[in-house]
Amino acid sequence: MTLHSVSRTGSLILAVLALAVFLPAGFDKIFVHDVDDPLIFYSPVLKQFIYQESLGEHRFSYRDESGNGYSRQEFEANLPFHYHRNLELQNALPIEIEGRLFDAQAIQQNRQGLEIKARHLRGHSTRMELYPLFDNDPHVAMMPFPEDVFRATGPAMEFINADHNRIDRDLTEAFTAVLDDLGFAFPATVVGGRPTNLKPFDDGYFIRDSTGHVFHIRRVQGRPEIIRTGIPPSLDILDLVISENRRREFHGLAITRQGGVFLISTDGYRLIQLPLAGYDPTTMDLKLLIDPLYRTASVSDGKYVRAVAMDEEYQPLRSHVLPKIDPTPPFVRIARDFIFPYQVRLDSQVRDQADVRLLFGGPVSLAGILVAVAAFVFLAKITRRFSLTRRDATLVLLTGFYGLITLAFIGND
Repeated sequence: MTLHSVSRTGSLILAVLALAVFLPAGFDKIFVHDVDDPLIFYSPVLKQFIYQESLGEHRFSYRDESGNGYSRQEFEANLPFHYHRNLELQNALPIEIEGRLFDAQAIQQNRQGLEIKARHLRGHSTRMELYPLFDNDPHVAMMPFPEDVFRATGPAMEFINADHNRIDRDLTEAFTAVLDDLGFAFPATVVGGRPTNLKPFDDGYFIRDSTGHVFHIRRVQGRPEIIRTGIPPSLDILDLVISENRRREFHGLAITRQGGVFLISTDGYRLIQLPLAGYDPTTMDLKLLIDPLYRTASVSDGKYVRAVAMDEEYQPLRSHVLPKIDPTPPFVRIARDFIFPYQVRLDSQVRDQADVRLLFGGPVSLAGILVAVAAFVFLAKITRRFSLTRRDATLVLLTGFYGLITLAFIGND
């Protein structure tokens, strides 16, 4: 094989790979309508699920689980806790539901929302294992950002002064000594916290050691305040998500690799398991909505949204499975598979870093390849731009229109 032949082969391969990345992406941008997951709620008025569904092009439909349609105003009226601002403007508060009166303050104080995307969980996102531990000082109104960060990847809880890039030995020894007394086994395997001072209060960090025990670590007026929680070490925790909400009902959530979701209560670190069957934290997004009467948890895998409504004790009351609609016309999907036998994707819906994947089209892709081969043979007979060589024919047979377009630009050997 000559140097020219090697160079041409390399150019063909690179060109096909580039086309497999950019052509399907451009096609999707123009013709495929990708819509967000439906927003599903449990209505305290209807006592059933009600949802907002995107139809594409900024159009929405509003329905309940029985199939009844609503206007936007009717939809919001059936969710008084979520749209209580409207009621407040209409002087319709307080509102009576299930024999209880709720004014604006009562509604606001008993609402909470939490969304956990698969791409943000441990193992799916790039994390720098350096964390700021805020100082809880009741005499300071504004929570200042600390000058130091800590890590627990070695044999100690090591504090590093971020301004001078030096280890703070006093803080390191103080926190490590307390952890050693409590039986912490270094290194840490999971660290959960919110590294921002834009929050109503600081709840510190929840850290799982190498034996599975979970510790609650805070800094109070410069001194360590550490509690060894009673969270079972047998719980195979994937990640710890901290809430820091003014309701202070729970510290956050513990998510296991098997898909278990547990609220970590503020009354003794008691675990409250959410009744979510079939949840896969590596591929599904999770939402938890709390209002004064009900709690609604939902998970989405991109095709279906599965929701469960619970009472104030997190006991299941009702569940619903809602398929995600696809507003893209079927002929567009067929044309896409016909033109593109496969696609090289560099991104991922469940990871926040590059994730190279090869996605194949449907059965109609085989018909597209055959048409591309027939077009190649025809063009080779009527123009010198193509030649019926085994190598070029194999390229078109394996890559379809990608190979045909590449040969049209690069030419024959």
